[in-house]
Amino acid sequence: MSVQGPATIIAAMSRVDRLAGRGIRERDRKRRDAGRRRPSRTEAESYQTLIERLTKLHQVPFERIDWARMEADGPVVPTVARDAMSAAARRTLANYRPSLFDSLLGLEREKRRALTEKVVSAAKADAELYARAKAAADAHNRTLALAADVRDLKPEAIAGVLKANGVPAVFKDVVEGFRLHADGRSRLIGEIDLIEYDALPDEACKAEGGLAYVPIPDAERVQIQLANACSVVLRAAMELLRVAPVDAVEVVARVCRPEGLAETDLNPVLHVKVTAAALAKLQLQKLEATPLVAGLAAHIDWTPARGLAPIRIDDPAIVRLTAPAVAA
Repeated sequence: MSVQGPATIIAAMSRVDRLAGRGIRERDRKRRDAGRRRPSRTEAESYQTLIERLTKLHQVPFERIDWARMEADGPVVPTVARDAMSAAARRTLANYRPSLFDSLLGLEREKRRALTEKVVSAAKADAELYARAKAAADAHNRTLALAADVRDLKPEAIAGVLKANGVPAVFKDVVEGFRLHADGRSRLIGEIDLIEYDALPDEACKAEGGLAYVPIPDAERVQIQLANACSVVLRAAMELLRVAPVDAVEVVARVCRPEGLAETDLNPVLHVKVTAAALAKLQLQKLEATPLVAGLAAHIDWTPARGLAPIRIDDPAIVRLTAPAVAA
């Protein structure tokens, strides 16, 4: 059976970046002043957005790419014209003729200025609309070009489709790395590097007699870590199943030891197999990640006292595919 990959979707964190990130977080914590100003409402909303990104990344609809339809449609071009909105504004300006009333009251200059501003505003809107339409067309065409290799379950092709459709941005700042392996032409394995425990928020913006910074106890942080691991693993499985013509994918999540820096210092902490049939039946937008992953019989070692711990994976294929290539 042929082994393919890894194909990188998000590059793994380097030693330098990992060490620098730890240093920056430690410096920022030491600089905190207990008497600092209260957080603003914007900061409180940003904190809530961060927690939702960490723990609810899976709460999106699941829909697979219809490869047959895409290939039947063939290449596409942007669906909007470059001047879809500004053309009408330019015609209005060109056709403006001051009325006698405008001339008597000296309103011609002001009306021409207002019409010119509408042209400028419409041109900016056109540029934004066309850029979005062109990006969508480009993503479609890049995806279409990879169709044959995706059918052959080539990791680089599947990774290329994910990149073309903006998946790296989806996982930005909530994982440290994402890569893909294939074992033969029926087994696909995603590998997620979770963010370190140290990188999880350790204080919250909460309303306690007004907005305030409140330390997050470890008992709550380990819950956030678990929810993050489960949510990003589910979302990774969803993205892979959207693209790959397989019935199921497996995802292995790893986390770096507190003192570790190298690839060999990352330990597996979660392994789960997810089927397309299971995802299609679930109302993912309404469900929390942790019980979902538990219901999928995930292999995980977590307790409220210590959080995630390394697991042993005996499957030779996964060990072979996900093992670091070199020692530290």
